Amino acid sequence: MFIKKITGIKSIGRFRTVGISGGEYGKYTLFYAGNGRGKTTLCAILRSLQTNDPSFVLKRRSFGSQTSQEAQFLLDSGIARFSGGAWNSQAPDIHIFDQHFIKANVHGGHQIDVAQRRNFYRIVVGSKGVALAEELDALDTTTTTKQQEITSEKRVLQQHVPKGMTLEAFLKLASDPSIDTKIAEAEKTVKAVEGVAVIAGRAKLMPVKLPALPADFETLMAKNLADVEADAAARVQAQIEAHGFSTDGEEWLRTGLRHVREEACPFCGTSVSGNILITAYQGYFSAAYDALKADLVALKSQLDADLGQAAGLRASQGFKEAATDAGFWSTYVDHGYVSPDEAAKIVIQTAVLHAAASTRLASKLGAPLESAAVTPEFTSALAGWAENLKGLEQANTAMAAANAKIEKTKQVNAGTNAVTARANLAKLAAIKVRHSQPFLSLADGYNGMLSDKEKLVAKKEAKKTELDTYDADILGSYEKEINAVLGRFNAGFRIANCGKNYVGKVPQSEYCLQFDGNDVDVTRPDGSGPSFDSSMSAGDKSTFALAFFLAQLNRDPDVSNKVVVFDDPFTSLDDFRREMTAKAIVRVGEAASQVMVFSHDKYFLDAVRQKIQGGKWVAMQVSGTKGNATIEPWDIDREVKEGYLQDHMELSDFANGITNDAKSMRTMMRPLLEKYIRYRFPNQIQDNHWLGDMLAIIRDDQDHPLKAQYQEIDDINGYTAPFHHDPNTAFDPDEVLAHVKRTLLIVGGC
Repeated sequence: MFIKKITGIKSIGRFRTVGISGGEYGKYTLFYAGNGRGKTTLCAILRSLQTNDPSFVLKRRSFGSQTSQEAQFLLDSGIARFSGGAWNSQAPDIHIFDQHFIKANVHGGHQIDVAQRRNFYRIVVGSKGVALAEELDALDTTTTTKQQEITSEKRVLQQHVPKGMTLEAFLKLASDPSIDTKIAEAEKTVKAVEGVAVIAGRAKLMPVKLPALPADFETLMAKNLADVEADAAARVQAQIEAHGFSTDGEEWLRTGLRHVREEACPFCGTSVSGNILITAYQGYFSAAYDALKADLVALKSQLDADLGQAAGLRASQGFKEAATDAGFWSTYVDHGYVSPDEAAKIVIQTAVLHAAASTRLASKLGAPLESAAVTPEFTSALAGWAENLKGLEQANTAMAAANAKIEKTKQVNAGTNAVTARANLAKLAAIKVRHSQPFLSLADGYNGMLSDKEKLVAKKEAKKTELDTYDADILGSYEKEINAVLGRFNAGFRIANCGKNYVGKVPQSEYCLQFDGNDVDVTRPDGSGPSFDSSMSAGDKSTFALAFFLAQLNRDPDVSNKVVVFDDPFTSLDDFRREMTAKAIVRVGEAASQVMVFSHDKYFLDAVRQKIQGGKWVAMQVSGTKGNATIEPWDIDREVKEGYLQDHMELSDFANGITNDAKSMRTMMRPLLEKYIRYRFPNQIQDNHWLGDMLAIIRDDQDHPLKAQYQEIDDINGYTAPFHHDPNTAFDPDEVLAHVKRTLLIVGGC
């Protein structure tokens, strides 16, 4: 990049309708301008062009101007124009050293704040480091945003978390496919524990005695008496029928046989010996027969007891009571017992079977010696009851199993703490909520956010490591570069411990200044021990800022394509540092595409010019006119005179304490002011006019550039006049020093 010429400025600072003359600029372009003539404004315009930031121009609108602001530069790449509040192009290849650069990146005059250390860092690490830092900052911002989302979502999730449990613990609860069953059991446990006194006295389920046929029913139905002949029975039955004894004949005959004595008939006394009928009677009414008859009679009673209506009703009522007890216990334990459907059929089916069995028994009683045949009615009734009996027997078995669980519950609950039971239920309920909607979806989203944040943090840490590795080398090298410049300037301090930190998340540089091996913390405020402001002179601060800028240029790999601008690159520097500054600027020009130097000190500009070897240089002047400024060629040879420079140097040495010849200084101030005014306004001052005449010209011209300094010049003229008339006039060295400093402030270069 190369700036060929400033071709136009309007309504910016002192440049209302600037007049511009002269040709194109050189590799070294030296601008001479007194204080307040527009040097800072030109640098602001250049910075606006560099950054493409219109604000640097917009905030410098000329006072009272209503016309639009404009600026135009002729570059080697074409016209760069500011119009309508914006540039038509950007020229980033410009380095500018001025007060803005110093305050933004190095120090604010009295301290080095966080913003300056951050900018310092960004400049040191260069475009690559800045890109890494921006990536890190972007990741940090994204991570912060993600954390904000997580925090917001966490508040939503927290509404579902049981009291006394953290969200983190809640999220870790594992799913359980049998959670509903466990919750039901836990609820029963809680109720059981809370009702332990009630259940302690409550009976368990009572298995029901089931109606049944007497065990020997079929045996008796099939039984006969082999020792009773069939003809005897026939004779007995015939005799009974012959005498009409069908109702109670057998009993009458049985009684009569018991009264036979000495084989004589109890009715007629006739001998019964050899009577076949009596023999038949005796066989029929034998003891075995009597026993069978007795068993059958007993069977009838047993049948009524085991299978009669009362037995059926008792069994039915037993299952009803079991159902009631099961309902009670189901509140406290999942016992598994269910009342059988068959219970409702007990009364009916037992009545049917009882009737069918009674019919068979009656038939048997009528013919005890014959087997009672199984009737279809009995078979059907028995099959129906047998089928029903299966469910009833299974129910009784289930009662036994249920009673085991009930007993266990009673024993466990007797020793279980109610708080523990409730806590277990609460945990199970929490598991259900954790793995149910809507929390399940919310948790999945939340866990996804946490996973995303973990990935962002990992990327951030990786980027931070990459940046730290890069910075460790760059910052160390930069420290060496700055110290090399400070060494060349013979500075009494060095920069040390260059590094960075992430205070406030944005990277910032950290370093200290060393004075004879003693570290000074640059972040320490003034007044609490050695600080930047208390340890550094004005010249040191200026040198430090310039060293920083020069180190930046030395590390710029593309400096050959850059335009470097210096605006009053020194203040309060001694002659040696002034000389070194001039040399440094020339060396920059040897490496850069172009150097532009703005200064109010014509002799410093001449010192720069004298060191240029082979490069084209051009001298320009920013001159003040009434309410305006012009940019025009400057005759540096005519403006710079040897006597003036010598006087200026001697006064500067005295002001800086290098010499102490106050007597000689008394008569050097007035001639220096005369030369300064004569050189600055060559067309206004006649050869025979001296300082008093010059003061009259300034006093009479309300728009004269030195009008604001009139009183200072007049004071110095009045103070020095007695010494010119009588060199032996008494003087106070401190007063001489004060007036020398006032003189140097007027002519510049102090």
